[in-house]
Amino acid sequence: MGIDESQPNDLASSHLQLGYVAGVHGVAGALRVKLFNQQSTLLEAGLRIILRERGATKQLSHQVARVAPKPGSDTVRLWLEGIEARAPAEALRGHELWVARTQLPELDDDEYYLADLIGLEVVREDQDGQLSLGKITGVTSNTAQDLLCVRLRGREWLLPAMPPFIVAIHTSETKRCVVVDVHDDMLPEPRDP
Repeated sequence: MGIDESQPNDLASSHLQLGYVAGVHGVAGALRVKLFNQQSTLLEAGLRIILRERGATKQLSHQVARVAPKPGSDTVRLWLEGIEARAPAEALRGHELWVARTQLPELDDDEYYLADLIGLEVVREDQDGQLSLGKITGVTSNTAQDLLCVRLRGREWLLPAMPPFIVAIHTSETKRCVVVDVHDDMLPEPRDP
């Protein structure tokens, strides 16, 4: 599961999706949450979060009561105020976990949230200028690295979201693109006409 542009976008301008509820832990209402950034320390007691079913518009607001890492796992255990039994926790399985952008740490000028790259064009520069390699449509992970989902001529390819593949990110009003250095064998084969 990752972030994609086909989801209702009402939260995206004011919130950022941190992950999703992968399951429950125990009988006291603890959630197993898969975070997109496993190193994130943003989740802590007192944080106000939004839970939303994937693709839905109904939102549930909850305050985090407690967070604990789950040893040997890529999930964290999360307890929410008002969720104190397994049944209500089970009802949240698959829900997306969002946090207000105002609660996010300040970014340096050269830092970006991957979700904010969705919709940008991907280009490769060479001696002939810029070659469009598609448009970023989502973010996913293969546990080893984050990947940008790029759609080119109706086919998808995955771009590792890290140097040396990403050379530059331009988000100004006049230039909005991600400049990459990728070999042709990473791209989908062109469709037959």
